[in-house]
Amino acid sequence: MVNETRTPTIAIIGGGVSGIVQAKWLLQHSVTANLVLFEEGVSFGGVWDVTRAHGVMDCTVCNVSKYLMELIDFPWPEDTVDFPPHPQVLQYIQNYAAQFLSEKAPLQCNFSCSVTSVVKTKDHLTIEFVDKSNVKKTLEASHVIIANGHSCSPNFPIPQTRHLPFVSHSSTYKNCTALNLKNKNVLVVGLSFSAVDIAVDLTNKGNNAVTVLTRSGSWFAPKYQDATTPSDLGLPRLFTHLPHSVQNSVLKLSMNMGYFNQNSWEISNKCDPAGGSLVSSNEFVSLVKSKDIAVIHGSLEGFANDTANATIALSSGETLSQQFDHVIFCTGYKPTFPFLSDELKEGGVATNNGFYPNLYLNMVPPHSTLLSFIGLFNVKYTSPFQVIDLQAQFIAKLLTKQLTLPSQVLMEKSIAIEIEHLRRNCRAFRGSLFLPSNYRDRLASIIGCTPHLWFVTSPKQWIQFYFGPITWAGYNLREPRLVEAARCSLDGTCERLWGRHWCFKLNVGAAVIGSIVVVVGLVILRQSVAQLPGV
Repeated sequence: MVNETRTPTIAIIGGGVSGIVQAKWLLQHSVTANLVLFEEGVSFGGVWDVTRAHGVMDCTVCNVSKYLMELIDFPWPEDTVDFPPHPQVLQYIQNYAAQFLSEKAPLQCNFSCSVTSVVKTKDHLTIEFVDKSNVKKTLEASHVIIANGHSCSPNFPIPQTRHLPFVSHSSTYKNCTALNLKNKNVLVVGLSFSAVDIAVDLTNKGNNAVTVLTRSGSWFAPKYQDATTPSDLGLPRLFTHLPHSVQNSVLKLSMNMGYFNQNSWEISNKCDPAGGSLVSSNEFVSLVKSKDIAVIHGSLEGFANDTANATIALSSGETLSQQFDHVIFCTGYKPTFPFLSDELKEGGVATNNGFYPNLYLNMVPPHSTLLSFIGLFNVKYTSPFQVIDLQAQFIAKLLTKQLTLPSQVLMEKSIAIEIEHLRRNCRAFRGSLFLPSNYRDRLASIIGCTPHLWFVTSPKQWIQFYFGPITWAGYNLREPRLVEAARCSLDGTCERLWGRHWCFKLNVGAAVIGSIVVVVGLVILRQSVAQLPGV
């Protein structure tokens, strides 16, 4: 065994979006330690590389528009479509890495490298890994950042079924041809993004008879609110600060308007859209309405005699037995990190039934300052790219001593509050890693990138920030190097959302409403005065 010791060294495990963005921010904050990045694949990209075992599907297209998927200081090419397909996203990620990480000291990137063990040794962490030459090596690190996501260990609700020949998981689905699924009767278990994409692909390209089994349902929204404007641009930042019940009521009302009225086709029977059960897909809605995809509410109990004869407990209380040719579980993942020692897992990610991460701000284990996590979440109302950018800044400032952590007791108290919030508001399994809707703004405030805006002094930017789309630009209004680009970005998205001269129209509207309020107030005051004795 070859021993390599570099001290101090910060190690990043994972070369997807989380790892790349984290390395960029550490370099930008002039970290003095050596940086070593471990990536199992041959290049950057993570799950967006379709050639990887747990990578995206051939049919994967962003369910969030590029305006929300944009990383700080790195705009999409102008000719990119609103909802980019996976090859464009992969190219965007690799271009980002080429611009910010290429040959940047003190960063060392190790590709085709598999980390096998991370253990605590006195005041540092020891990493064991196998390099691209299949040579075992070790590295001592002063801090390790886990950036390999949470899509490595597929979740099977009935564990004993995972090895049956007719059972597979969405993590291994690339297309219907690879699984020889054409003109078959297929059961898809689950109703989140992967289940919807797979059901549509099986129906359109494989001519399969598809049945979707869902326990809690989902809410569906159109991708565009009109002919040209993506729907996710219409959700204002202020909305994320409303009480959970108000968010639910507003979303349900808006979802049940027009073509997407789900009261008529009973998809969303037990879930809350504000709890994370919100999916954007026009095709799935059309196929359900045309009866090309059947939806059953219930849970899978098992298979008779290890055959594809599924026993389903319906939500009505009845039991259904139905024969299928193949069953695909789209039931998410378990956030497991097999390379971490039991000591590092204890009190960290492996608590609260294995799904709720016991991490301060979803990043830092209270019991250890040698370890941190980035990208360990599901997100609603925006893209993960925005949150990753903010998390990376937090960790970079923490490791360069620009920020300090609260005491272990206070961190544990904060975690307990967040876990209780998740239990109340995220009923489905996939909700276990969802962040509170105001998480971005909380984190931005901690790292000091929330703009100081007052309506009286900066009415245009105040309106854009609180009532405009939740894009990266709002967090850069305090950064001198990026402020002009941020203002231009806000102007462009708000103009697209509200039309040209939106600011003038809004100010005129506010003035008219204000005048009406003043007049009504004066009338009420005059009447009150007239009723006083002696007047």
